[in-house]
Amino acid sequence: MTTLDKLLEQKDDPMRKMLQRQMLKTAMTQAAGTKLETVRRTLQPKFDLNTLKDELTEVYSALLNSFEGKAQKALAQRISESAQLIAGAENNRDTFINSFKTR
Repeated sequence: MTTLDKLLEQKDDPMRKMLQRQMLKTAMTQAAGTKLETVRRTLQPKFDLNTLKDELTEVYSALLNSFEGKAQKALAQRISESAQLIAGAENNRDTFINSFKTR
């Protein structure tokens, strides 16, 4: 019976409980951090716009060379607006991916 009494004493020990809580919190934080990095690495290429930008640059260049005068200026304006939208999308992607945090 002495072992049962000792186990019951240890069960109610506040220092032991605090240590166990801290160990659990540390383990959970490390596991969450590992999983978070996996999610970030998985999402990054899914939202990659570099290949799209390369293709758009080629198309825009060909289009600009096909027009002259006012048409070329209007097209250049639209291309500029599209480039700004792409830059905004990249910023949104980075903000989204970096928004995942662990406590």
